[in-house]
Amino acid sequence: MQIASQTAARTDDGVAIAYHTHGTGPSDMLLMHGWGGSGAYFDELLKCLDLAGLRVTTVDLRGHGKSDKPEGTYSLDRVARDMLTVADAVGARQFVTVGYSMSAKYAHYLTCIAPERVRGQVLVAGCPPGEIPFPVETLQDWIGRAGDRERLIELTKWFLTQPVDAEVLERWADDAVLVPRAVLDESINTCLGTSFIDRLSDAPPPTLVVGGTHDSIFPPETLRAAVLASIPGSRLALLDCNHEIPIERPRELAGLLEAFQAGLGGD
Repeated sequence: MQIASQTAARTDDGVAIAYHTHGTGPSDMLLMHGWGGSGAYFDELLKCLDLAGLRVTTVDLRGHGKSDKPEGTYSLDRVARDMLTVADAVGARQFVTVGYSMSAKYAHYLTCIAPERVRGQVLVAGCPPGEIPFPVETLQDWIGRAGDRERLIELTKWFLTQPVDAEVLERWADDAVLVPRAVLDESINTCLGTSFIDRLSDAPPPTLVVGGTHDSIFPPETLRAAVLASIPGSRLALLDCNHEIPIERPRELAGLLEAFQAGLGGD
């Protein structure tokens, strides 16, 4: 796995967005992590991914990882503009987006505002484009875990059905424990409480939706009804795992990404 030094791109509102590049291209892929994580969440996936001819950029969303953690909006528009800033910084004229969980919604939205930039999208264990009903008590419990390392790890373990090394969970927690409560609150409420169904294209880019057969957040039936149904021509791949697909099934997910990238052909 080739890893470049960490770099940061400066957004139009002055926020530094941290990212790493892996591989040398010429095809670009941007990886967007889930709630409370960072680009490091994809380390296990990157160990399995063939980087020949591919440049992968892992991004720490604003408020997460080594990126700045400002107060204020974490809207779909804001995060999408952050991703375009990173793409410009690495010289990615066009790219494949890979959004995991919460960021599957961000990645999908990116195709609405910059369709000319997105060659394809892979939505992993990902959110529907509409509003998502969610129990208030559960939401308050999740947000209330901010800064509590053991309770954050406990939460992640709820969404595992395949064995994951403790070291991987500890590494995730290294970043998650530093995400401010306000960021966890704002980002998850953006994910749950916003809809862009009215902006969806009738001609979306090639789309692969990846789900876990045991996913207790977005089970396969939800993915079919609320994600695939909204994206003409999209395909569904199911893996034997729960919600934490990139750390439960990194090798299988890497194979799906490689096949998807190959199916797009050359730049």
